Amino acid sequence: MCYTGPGFEWDDGPTLKGMETVTIGIGYGMAAWWRDGHPENIYRGLDEIALAGFDGVEIFSVPYQTFINRPSHFRRLLEMHGLSLSGVYSGYTYLDPAHVAREDEEFRRVAAFAAEAGGKWVLLDGGHKPNLRSVNDVTDDDVAIVADAANRYARLARELGLSLAWHQHWGGIFEWSAPFHRFMARTDPSLVHFCPDTAQLAMGDYDVLQTFDRYAERIGYVHFKDLAPNHDWATAARHGGPQGPRDSGGYHVDSRWRMVELGRGQIDFPTLLAVLQRAGFDGWIVDDMDYSAYSTLESATACRDYLREALGLTGRKHQGGQR
Repeated sequence: MCYTGPGFEWDDGPTLKGMETVTIGIGYGMAAWWRDGHPENIYRGLDEIALAGFDGVEIFSVPYQTFINRPSHFRRLLEMHGLSLSGVYSGYTYLDPAHVAREDEEFRRVAAFAAEAGGKWVLLDGGHKPNLRSVNDVTDDDVAIVADAANRYARLARELGLSLAWHQHWGGIFEWSAPFHRFMARTDPSLVHFCPDTAQLAMGDYDVLQTFDRYAERIGYVHFKDLAPNHDWATAARHGGPQGPRDSGGYHVDSRWRMVELGRGQIDFPTLLAVLQRAGFDGWIVDDMDYSAYSTLESATACRDYLREALGLTGRKHQGGQR
């Protein structure tokens, strides 16, 4: 993918003399392959992500735990599939003093795994507290504790040659924009990058475009995720879904009824991509698809086609760039 100057002139061919080339990596999350409780689907997931034409894969939970003691083996699996490890995702509570030591140790394991498996990014999430009902339940002390942890983890990541990006998530203290902005103000911009998730922002009280604009220079990694427009909660409830928006923090039921393939929902991806381009973004855009009504390969292929055909994102494989 090439673009030049204001307006971003696109050119899939050779780079014009004197023009800067920025190649964005295109990745896909593995969540959809193990929702049925079969971790062996990790292998099929790698096959299908590669077949769909992505550059890389993002992992958390099951695949990470499956290969925690075999990072070199996982790296070889990725190489066999022509894939890179775009990022490793983890999230913690931070706010329970009884869990801090365990969470610190777990992050060290995650970061060490990511580095040895060939990754360059770790994604961080969390900030959960009991009986969280509204933004009024989030205190300045809560924000400060999580921000301090993010700074601490980011320094550890840097020591291992990794970059860290904060991924805001629905269901925690950063479901709302006000505490999130306070968090960003308390974290070191040179250490703690931002991974906006388009669907997570939209499900909160964020203005998605304004958030991309505000933090464009801190965005190091991106989740593109689409949301179904005009959601029919009554129909969802009749079929076993929720009667209204909700999230337990485990992020299960609501995903089944709201996430759709890229370009089929309400997120304005072309405008958001333009913000990234103006900022010179050259990192990873990852489709973090949770659930789909389609088969995993069909869903991944539909998302990849949208990225290529609607957004002009050909990926690093097409451009011959390093993964």
